[in-house]
Amino acid sequence: MKEIRIEITRDGRIKVLYNGFVGDECFAEAQKLYALLKSKGVDVVVEQVTPTQEYYVATQTQKSKVSL
Repeated sequence: MKEIRIEITRDGRIKVLYNGFVGDECFAEAQKLYALLKSKGVDVVVEQVTPTQEYYVATQTQKSKVSL
């Protein structure tokens, strides 16, 4: 199941967590979310990107399929 979780800290920082996305899918979804927010007048500044294990597993699997 794909899930996007948004956490807002007391100091106003926002953390967006993507779970269940394969490889680069999470980055595509992030771009859609940021575009939607921008269309509503909310500027998004990405301070840090930390790929999950799902990103790396999918990337290795994709590389294996290409080399066959």
